[in-house]
Amino acid sequence: MRKIFLPVLFLMMQIHFGNAQSFHLDTIQYKGNSDKFINVVIMGDGYTADEQPKFISDAKSLFKYIYTQSPWSNYTNYFNAFAISVISAESGAKHPNNLSDCKSASPLVPVSNPNTYFGCSFDSYSIHRLVVPTNFSNIAKVLSSQFPTYDQVLIVSNSPYYGGSGGLFATSTTQSSSTEILAHEMGHSFANLADEYYAGDQYNAEKPNMTQQTDPALVKWKNWMGMNGVGIYQHCCGGNSAQWYKPHQNCKMQYLGTSYCSVCKETIVEKIHSLVNPLVSYQPVSFNVNSPDQFIDFKLTELIKPIPNTLNIKWELDGIGIKSNVDSVKIDQYLLLKGIHNLTVTVTDTTSLIRVDNHATKHYSLVSWKITKTATVVQLISSDNRISYSVFPNPASDFLNILVETEKRAELSIQIVSTDGHFIRQISNKTWVDGKYSKTVSITNLAPGTYILKFNCGGSVHTQLLVKE
Repeated sequence: MRKIFLPVLFLMMQIHFGNAQSFHLDTIQYKGNSDKFINVVIMGDGYTADEQPKFISDAKSLFKYIYTQSPWSNYTNYFNAFAISVISAESGAKHPNNLSDCKSASPLVPVSNPNTYFGCSFDSYSIHRLVVPTNFSNIAKVLSSQFPTYDQVLIVSNSPYYGGSGGLFATSTTQSSSTEILAHEMGHSFANLADEYYAGDQYNAEKPNMTQQTDPALVKWKNWMGMNGVGIYQHCCGGNSAQWYKPHQNCKMQYLGTSYCSVCKETIVEKIHSLVNPLVSYQPVSFNVNSPDQFIDFKLTELIKPIPNTLNIKWELDGIGIKSNVDSVKIDQYLLLKGIHNLTVTVTDTTSLIRVDNHATKHYSLVSWKITKTATVVQLISSDNRISYSVFPNPASDFLNILVETEKRAELSIQIVSTDGHFIRQISNKTWVDGKYSKTVSITNLAPGTYILKFNCGGSVHTQLLVKE
């Protein structure tokens, strides 16, 4: 879940942080254990000691605004937020005023060179409005000493003029549009989204919302085609830009003050899903039951729920569904036959912000209890896992790529079956430790048509439609 930026930066810069300066840490929002939730760290640059109350106020306002915007608002329960009161010697942001487009800023930004802790500066990378922190060493020191388990860093530059940037850190000034700027830059930094205006040839790349593919059946956002204004729109301005396409014409990744398009919302939610297991804790973990009580209670004691709650909960006993969308079940131990039984509960987010049909990646959380009943005792042993699987391309003609990722050891069975349930082919049947299982499967011998991929991982069965062209 944690980023790898800090260790990589330390290695590259070969710096020692034994005497890193300590700054005050404030909690803006706390939902739970930092190992279970996404941690946003907000730091200020160009705020003097006397301006720290202003920084805290700015940080709270920025965070509050971003998390009123969908999809952040739908998943605010998944995030912790903290503010580090970094003290600069002088107020403001640097502005060398050495670019031709400095003259087009309105109002004009005065030349300045304050001594700030992170060195945020206008005119970065030959673009006036691109405000970027330049002192990576100090950023790494502060994060290492104050909050090394961060997931996303926001930097607020104490300047009243328009500017910001994405990259490793989402950065903005305190200008009146700063909330929208930072929401836009979060799209870059958190979800690796591209600008949907044409930012320049140096930024061309295949990204979730940028492509050179023009076939509606193959474009990466094909599941959204024709919905909510999603299409395949050519970037403006001629030249190399004419080779690149975007999914929408009025997205926050192009214009401030609008919503994220459906493709960008989905990408952000996918990143949240990859970082957070919504199933935080459960009971019982394991014990021997030697009790005259008829029922044994099984509970999901903490779930991280979206707003509105779109989690689907499925309870199964020995492969047969017994309850849905409840946090607990009672098992009648008197009705259990002697021997081994398996109780599983699977939690899946069914949000409409993701087009589930033929979606490339699916995530689910699983708890399984092995219940062993003897003449005198019922023994419970639990295990839990976080599982995701991807199938691509789909539709497919010759080959199919399958990727399964788990946090812990799991038994995996993958089968191809017909739509009426008849077994056709076994792809995998193995047990492996935590990590990735990937395989490229030839399907040239399959007749064209629709099939079902059946995934049984850790006792929980999930299915995926497969179209063979």
